[in-house]
Amino acid sequence: MEATLFKRIWNFYRIKSAIKTADKLHELTGKRHYVIKIFNKIRVYDRSHIDFLINDGVLHKRLREANELQKICIYFTK
Repeated sequence: MEATLFKRIWNFYRIKSAIKTADKLHELTGKRHYVIKIFNKIRVYDRSHIDFLINDGVLHKRLREANELQKICIYFTK
Protein backbone atom coordinates (compact mmCIF):
# COMPACT_ATOMS: atom_id res chain seq x y z
CA MET A 1 0.00 0.00 0.00
CA GLU A 2 2.75 2.44 0.90
CA ALA A 3 4.64 1.57 -2.28
CA THR A 4 1.69 2.42 -4.54
CA LEU A 5 1.05 5.62 -2.61
CA PHE A 6 4.70 6.59 -2.98
CA LYS A 7 4.58 5.82 -6.73
CA ARG A 8 1.51 7.98 -7.20
CA ILE A 9 3.01 10.90 -5.31
CA TRP A 10 6.29 10.53 -7.22
CA ASN A 11 4.48 10.43 -10.59
CA PHE A 12 2.45 13.50 -9.62
CA TYR A 13 5.67 15.36 -8.81
CA ARG A 14 7.26 14.28 -12.11
CA ILE A 15 4.29 15.48 -14.15
CA LYS A 16 4.02 18.74 -12.22
CA SER A 17 7.70 19.56 -12.73
CA ALA A 18 7.47 18.66 -16.44
CA ILE A 19 4.51 21.03 -16.85
CA LYS A 20 6.46 23.84 -15.16
CA THR A 21 9.42 23.15 -17.44
CA ALA A 22 7.19 23.23 -20.53
CA ASP A 23 5.70 26.56 -19.48
CA LYS A 24 9.15 28.06 -18.85
CA LEU A 25 10.42 26.87 -22.23
CA HIS A 26 7.32 28.27 -23.90
CA GLU A 27 7.98 31.68 -22.34
CA LEU A 28 11.60 31.60 -23.49
CA THR A 29 11.16 30.33 -27.04
CA GLY A 30 7.55 31.12 -27.88
CA LYS A 31 7.13 27.64 -29.37
CA ARG A 32 4.53 25.10 -28.32
CA HIS A 33 5.93 22.40 -26.05
CA TYR A 34 4.46 18.99 -25.32
CA VAL A 35 4.73 16.84 -22.19
CA ILE A 36 4.66 13.25 -23.38
CA LYS A 37 5.44 9.87 -21.86
CA ILE A 38 7.94 7.88 -23.94
CA PHE A 39 9.40 4.57 -22.73
CA ASN A 40 7.98 5.14 -19.23
CA LYS A 41 9.76 8.50 -18.95
CA ILE A 42 8.04 11.87 -18.96
CA ARG A 43 9.71 14.25 -21.39
CA VAL A 44 9.19 17.79 -22.68
CA TYR A 45 9.59 18.26 -26.45
CA ASP A 46 8.86 20.93 -28.99
CA ARG A 47 7.39 20.11 -32.37
CA SER A 48 10.71 19.76 -34.19
CA HIS A 49 11.96 17.16 -31.70
CA ILE A 50 8.71 15.23 -31.96
CA ASP A 51 9.04 15.20 -35.76
CA PHE A 52 12.58 13.86 -35.33
CA LEU A 53 11.26 11.05 -33.10
CA ILE A 54 8.60 10.24 -35.70
CA ASN A 55 11.22 10.05 -38.44
CA ASP A 56 13.38 7.73 -36.29
CA GLY A 57 10.40 5.44 -35.71
CA VAL A 58 10.10 6.04 -31.96
CA LEU A 59 6.65 7.59 -32.34
CA HIS A 60 3.86 6.58 -34.71
CA LYS A 61 3.44 8.48 -37.99
CA ARG A 62 -0.15 9.44 -37.20
CA LEU A 63 1.22 11.83 -34.55
CA ARG A 64 2.25 14.25 -37.31
CA GLU A 65 -1.28 15.64 -37.06
CA ALA A 66 -1.63 18.12 -34.20
CA ASN A 67 -4.99 16.82 -32.93
CA GLU A 68 -3.67 13.23 -32.68
CA LEU A 69 -0.58 14.42 -30.83
CA GLN A 70 -2.67 16.43 -28.39
CA LYS A 71 -4.72 13.32 -27.58
CA ILE A 72 -1.56 11.44 -26.59
CA CYS A 73 0.15 14.24 -24.66
CA ILE A 74 -0.21 14.73 -20.94
CA TYR A 75 0.02 18.52 -21.36
CA PHE A 76 0.79 21.03 -24.12
CA THR A 77 1.36 24.76 -23.97
CA LYS A 78 -0.99 27.18 -25.67
